[in-house]
Amino acid sequence: MRRALLAVMFVGMTATVGRTAAAQEPPISVNPNRPTFATPALTTQPDVAELEFGVQQSYLHQETTAFSSPTLLKLGVERDFELRVSTNGFLHLAQPGAASASGFADFALGAQWCFAHQTLFGADLAFQLTHKFATASAEEGLGSGAADTTLALFWSRDFGVNHVDINFLHTWLGLPSANGGGTTHQPAATISVSHKLTGPWSFGGELYGIGGTALNGRVVSNLWYVAYQPSSRLVLDSGVDIGLTRGAQRYSIFAGLTYGLGRFRKAPRLDARRVEPSP
Repeated sequence: MRRALLAVMFVGMTATVGRTAAAQEPPISVNPNRPTFATPALTTQPDVAELEFGVQQSYLHQETTAFSSPTLLKLGVERDFELRVSTNGFLHLAQPGAASASGFADFALGAQWCFAHQTLFGADLAFQLTHKFATASAEEGLGSGAADTTLALFWSRDFGVNHVDINFLHTWLGLPSANGGGTTHQPAATISVSHKLTGPWSFGGELYGIGGTALNGRVVSNLWYVAYQPSSRLVLDSGVDIGLTRGAQRYSIFAGLTYGLGRFRKAPRLDARRVEPSP
């Protein structure tokens, strides 16, 4: 009887401690990077894994179409620092009079550091470094066949219910052997503005540009979207991206989500009630 009573007490104490620890953990709150080309300066919540996934159908020039499934996994390793794994996922390219091509896109590894808060006109500032690995098939036209490295500076600020992201990027774009090999320089910039509506709804717009190179024409495009956030750890989005130059797509339609997968690490806690014995 005594052992049974002690077991019940132990289970009750364990459940109470578990509930207390859970109550002490802040709720998971996602920080969406999608669907814009721009990235916010703030990073993923510490110790949290966050997944972004979407589907996109692009209508290019000369009746060519391209399907992709952009995917991004973010890990909040420390406060203001995250690791990133990204890819355009599964690709399907089709054009009249030619065989279609399907396969997986290149993938990239990156890191982002938000090094300043509420500075430079009240904005948050961050650096991001990303390296793209040439894993997609160049023969099928799914990739360039060369690796790239991108360094970016992010500026973000809230203006009441509005949020602004400004990004400047520079890519050392790898050139395939058919183009002489080596690298070429590709600048890019974007400004994105979002507006929080009453309740879980928001909408936003973006204007971005990517410099032309031997591999691509100059891209200028504008993107518009709506988002719905049913909980702090889930955001759904959908919209359209309309090209403004010949180097851009005619238009793309997309939909996706940002979801907080959970905590991959629990920070150690000190018991504030513990009292060390006096010497």
